Amino acid sequence: MLIKSAQAEQGFIISDSFKKAWEVFKKDWILVYAVQLLPIAIAIVYTVILDKVEQESIFALLYSLLYLVAQIFVSMGVIKAYLNITKGKKVTMETFTSQGSKIFNFFAVQILLVLIVLGGFLLLIIPGYYFILKYMFAPYLVIDKNMGPIEALKASAKMTHGIKFDIIGFFAASLVLMYMGIFALLIGVLVSIPVATLSYIIYYNKLVKRLK
Repeated sequence: MLIKSAQAEQGFIISDSFKKAWEVFKKDWILVYAVQLLPIAIAIVYTVILDKVEQESIFALLYSLLYLVAQIFVSMGVIKAYLNITKGKKVTMETFTSQGSKIFNFFAVQILLVLIVLGGFLLLIIPGYYFILKYMFAPYLVIDKNMGPIEALKASAKMTHGIKFDIIGFFAASLVLMYMGIFALLIGVLVSIPVATLSYIIYYNKLVKRLK
């Protein structure tokens, strides 16, 4: 009975995440698009400028390093912005600029994730996927809860403990949603991708309560 109850609860959390994501998107779709397109806009500007400089020059190298740092910084701001949107909070310039103190922890947890997952794939394919599911929320915990890399990895492991198959089900539902958008041509994709992204953040917001 306890297992069935837990499964039913997870099923409700997944379906409720998509429902709330749709409601958030309808309310703040302009802001959602602005946040989602920001990294793409920066990548376009980077590409345009890089095409106009000598590829082997020291300037091109420094410019590429600057772009890498900028994208990490923006990625942190985007996560914070999505967290604010799903929680009904405002998104301002400070939402992005206030993340600077977390850049080392954010970068470190990303490196650790890559190393852990690669190690899992080198052993066997299945452990790699298992580690992805286990530690998938670590970067969000660095931004949302100001955790250090190791603390975030441990917290993500606790959040996802015992619900790996439910998380797979959530991702499967997200893929179905995005494929539905593809089949509905461009207009469908413009809706399905941001809704799927929001549902992931909302799903995180629900699972983070398991840390209490």
